[in-house]
Amino acid sequence: MTAVHDFIIVGAGTAGCVLAERLTASGMHRVLLIEAGTKPDSPFVRIPLGMGKLFKTHLDWNFESEPHGALGGRRVFIPRGKMLGGSSNMNAQVHQWCHPADFDGWSASGAPGWAWNDVATVFRRMESWVGDTGDDSLRGRNGPMVISPLRVPNPLSVAFVRAAYAVGLDGSSDYNGGPYAGAWLSQVAQQNGRRFSTYDAYLKPALSRGNLEVRTASHALRVLFENGRAIGVTVRRDGHEETLLAARGVILAAGAYGTPQLLQLSGIGPAEHLREHGIPVLRDVPGIGGNLQEHPLLPVKFGARRPITLKRAESPLHLLAWLLFRRGMLASNLAEAMVFTSTTGETAPDLELCFTPVEWRQQGLEPPQVHAFGCGVVLLTPRSRGTVRLRSGDPLAAPVIDLALLSDPDGADADVLAHGLELFRRIVATEPLASESSGEIAPGPDVHGRDAVLAYCGEALQTIYHPAGTCRMGTDNVAPVTPELRLRTCDNLWVADASVMPTVPRGHPNAVVAMIAQRAAELIAA
Repeated sequence: MTAVHDFIIVGAGTAGCVLAERLTASGMHRVLLIEAGTKPDSPFVRIPLGMGKLFKTHLDWNFESEPHGALGGRRVFIPRGKMLGGSSNMNAQVHQWCHPADFDGWSASGAPGWAWNDVATVFRRMESWVGDTGDDSLRGRNGPMVISPLRVPNPLSVAFVRAAYAVGLDGSSDYNGGPYAGAWLSQVAQQNGRRFSTYDAYLKPALSRGNLEVRTASHALRVLFENGRAIGVTVRRDGHEETLLAARGVILAAGAYGTPQLLQLSGIGPAEHLREHGIPVLRDVPGIGGNLQEHPLLPVKFGARRPITLKRAESPLHLLAWLLFRRGMLASNLAEAMVFTSTTGETAPDLELCFTPVEWRQQGLEPPQVHAFGCGVVLLTPRSRGTVRLRSGDPLAAPVIDLALLSDPDGADADVLAHGLELFRRIVATEPLASESSGEIAPGPDVHGRDAVLAYCGEALQTIYHPAGTCRMGTDNVAPVTPELRLRTCDNLWVADASVMPTVPRGHPNAVVAMIAQRAAELIAA
């Protein structure tokens, strides 16, 4: 069988969409993009506030973590986009470059070429910022990713930012390119009040190119190798297996869960683990599926005195406002405002307060019952590390995801969450937000200190859906991926998604994933 494509990209999420567009732009490469899901065919994809309506549907991988000891044996729901555009079609649309220290840390830890000075220009040229920063040198204006201020931020979100200012958490006019600490309203991947994902920005404009083929409903089963080099992929489509060949190689963009799972199914990973599941060992690479990092999120909720929360978002009035004008509460991204700060006095933050002007109930799986507002207290620099492993040799089985939240031996992760809870309470007690609160609902005003917070974590802790690090890049022999994004043990196989991050960035990483894919395309095509 002769290959009809130069490259096969596995996964059409944030990274895959960018890769497909960039690698076909010159007309020199024939690219096949395969995706297990479908087109983003739900109207809730376009509605910014519709993300929760997509959870546990056909557009969601619907993962769950393993039972977690620190959470009282509870499993954590893990939504991941299963569609063209992936999770960029079902996230909170926050656009953030994250902190320069993230990338300088990557470089210092053994990933040269990924320092802040190497990537900042990439962020700028990828975006089309429609806000007014007062300094165009900080932001891109002509890129494919349309980034906007919130059209109509909720009054509670504005009050949160002003109260944060009042307690000393001043922010600049722009958290991308600014001082990276303080309080802000979110910048969002929206165009005229509609979600604007990497599917919209990159893939849709490229679909008419003759050198790009996209296949949906094609579940990758394994990567195929010949003499140590990747030559193609086996997929299941319509109940049948099919072999797809690539003349120049395979690029994995299946995400921090999907990429290590596929590599292990292909015989690349911890040898003993592969043998347990009857998979012939092609390469013993212990680092595949290790180093899993996530941002733990502790939900906090206060009652609202006025009925101005997003509980009213699905009313006929707001539905009509969005349908006619792309305004109203349905244009909200949910995570409307944020604080970034350090609990240690360092310049780089380790804590985020992600503000929501609504009761976010059971991770959005249940509608709000009361008028309330709250925040996710988010640990930005977790010391805990988890794993992604195979459940069985069945490629269609969900992976075993051990988040290992709060497993760091010295308890530092829990300390940051406890600090964040107290900081949010302080902000809520400060005007103009204080007069909007009717009192703390969860965890309750009696919860103070690490031990009490840990007890509350058992019933409420979740993640903010930012998995990373499971195929980290580096120059050491333990790192599975090189800084050039090649799988160290095989030829013609690249990884270009959140799994290559040595550490999870301090913020919302969708833009970082897109940046990685942009740079990957440049490295691969060179």
